[in-house]
Amino acid sequence: MSAHFLYARFPTLQHRTALDWMRTASEVLALHAERVHLHTIDAAHAGPVVGWRLMSDNHRELARSCGLYPSERGAHDAAGELLTRAADIIVHSAPEPRVRTTGWFATVDDELVMLHARRYENRSVARNAGQLAARLVSAMAVTAREGATGGDLERSAPEFAL
Repeated sequence: MSAHFLYARFPTLQHRTALDWMRTASEVLALHAERVHLHTIDAAHAGPVVGWRLMSDNHRELARSCGLYPSERGAHDAAGELLTRAADIIVHSAPEPRVRTTGWFATVDDELVMLHARRYENRSVARNAGQLAARLVSAMAVTAREGATGGDLERSAPEFAL
């Protein structure tokens, strides 16, 4: 299985779907603020915002960015930074007690770098999903570093050649 990044665009930071996107990061930060932090866009930013999605070959969303960026270039740079730090990703489970489901989040040096795209029925399934996303990001990083395109430029992330 391989993965690739897609970008999600929102008209403004205050748009309903942008707020829904950021709700997951807010919940993780609320529960784990003593050990996790996130660099966020300035709340006064006016204009469109962009986040990235980690997508599988069958177009299933596996993970998403923890933040929104002022441009596609900003989201692209954040995804590229994730690839450069792929070997240091640590996956954590994120239980949601109100709804009895579990998600996951990933950190590098206590910085929130990647979030679940959906919730799961138990911790082990959530953790496995997070570890799959981390492995796929690591594989993308290796491909980008080695420049091995395998003939499929979009999937091999050549724009992130290191």
